[in-house]
Amino acid sequence: MMKKLGFGPGLRATALSVLILGSSVAAQAQSYQITGNVNTLATLFSPGPREDQQHAADFNFYDRPEAKQTQTLSESSQVSNSGYGKASLEASIGRLKAFAESGYPSGIPEPHYYGYSFGTAQATFADTVTVSGAGLAPGSPVRYALHLWIEGQISQPSFELGGHLVSDGMAEIRLIDKVSRAEKIFSWNAKNQSTGWYRVALDTEVGHDLLVTGMLYAAASVDSSATLAHWAQSDFGHTANFYLQASQAGLNTVGASGHDFSISAVPEPSAGLMSLLGLLLILHLQRRRTV
Repeated sequence: MMKKLGFGPGLRATALSVLILGSSVAAQAQSYQITGNVNTLATLFSPGPREDQQHAADFNFYDRPEAKQTQTLSESSQVSNSGYGKASLEASIGRLKAFAESGYPSGIPEPHYYGYSFGTAQATFADTVTVSGAGLAPGSPVRYALHLWIEGQISQPSFELGGHLVSDGMAEIRLIDKVSRAEKIFSWNAKNQSTGWYRVALDTEVGHDLLVTGMLYAAASVDSSATLAHWAQSDFGHTANFYLQASQAGLNTVGASGHDFSISAVPEPSAGLMSLLGLLLILHLQRRRTV
């Protein structure tokens, strides 16, 4: 579904917070869901007639077959002075990718171009995992950990005072016990945190349902007044993967969508996945020593 969006550079941070809040609140009532939104814009105020080009697209699949399949979006916008914005994403249960890039020439030399461009991409997923298995009776206390593996980078410099240049990368993981309403959230920001492994853990009980959600956001914007650089990029098109680790072997890690969040369900381990296997082995050995 194509959609024209009207927010500019000054409103992008507000729009992001609304999107994150909206997807999180909506997801609490869902069984499984994926969403995606890309928005690109390029403007030229002078010289000559004003130019505006904007392209956006989105999807929101809840408890539908499309939510069980990988979905992609890609858009770009450009004006005659070569100012441009582009954005793309890939979304599936347990895996998200996002990419944004923007470029705009300086407005200082002749012929004094003035304008701006940006690209944004955001993808989310939500799935419901029933706590069961391992031969445990309803009410037995257990713990689940949600791991995030994130790769990618934002261009440097990532910000110029006045918002003339911006590159952003953000991610979020959350576990929610839909019965007790207990919740664990972790938010990641490329500006002050490295890529790699992150996790949250939640105590729950056999018989409860867990909501597993993930979010990935990329943004890049430049205007003609920027002096530090005239190009910005947020590249998280490599991947953000999400995995569940249960406190006991045999506990369920398959969501209502049919997706298996366990690390053992991944067919082709990468270097990052192998490091998680090593981490899980260390945790297992430490747990055995304390028993």
